[in-house]
Amino acid sequence: MELEDDLKRLKSYVTRADKVAHKRDVLLPKWLPIVEDYLAKKGKQNEDNPIYAYCTVWLFDVGNFARGIEFGLRAIELNQPMASSIRRQWPGFIADTVFDWASTQAEKGNSIEPYFGQVFKCVANTWKLPEQVTAKYYKFAGLALLRRKNGDVSPSHVGDVQRLQQADGYLAKAAELHKHAQVKTVRNKIAMRLRAIAELNAQ
Repeated sequence: MELEDDLKRLKSYVTRADKVAHKRDVLLPKWLPIVEDYLAKKGKQNEDNPIYAYCTVWLFDVGNFARGIEFGLRAIELNQPMASSIRRQWPGFIADTVFDWASTQAEKGNSIEPYFGQVFKCVANTWKLPEQVTAKYYKFAGLALLRRKNGDVSPSHVGDVQRLQQADGYLAKAAELHKHAQVKTVRNKIAMRLRAIAELNAQ
């Protein structure tokens, strides 16, 4: 099968950068139009389509999160199997991939939206994932509300009471889901900040 030949060729690349470049410049231009045509046809989307799965994974690999999430959510909707080379199911794969990306972006002070928020809604409301995974999403969402522009988490710089309370709510949920969420210190700092604001407003 032609796809199998392409997968073997992909494995021959040693560095991640070369693999990503090959996916971006060769594999996706070749296979993505076939997937798009498949999605456009009515009635056959429930058939297993390994090309769909690999293209979706490759979209994430090359950093096209908008289309990767779109295709991944559609894969779940259509009950498409995950690519055989990946052991996780779609929700776990999407959640982990977007979380890793968001962590890197946040540390650099870059925006994590809209992709983190889009996946967080699924993690919080729809997907059944291990508690530890769901907890880390709630924790990250809480910390994101407390970050400075440089990426540092600092409750003391937040002056919006509602924002502080929302962050604390997310962190509390993380602790509820997973006892090792490690949010106690930052929650104490939020409480201190809320008290300071209340005292300032009372003057």
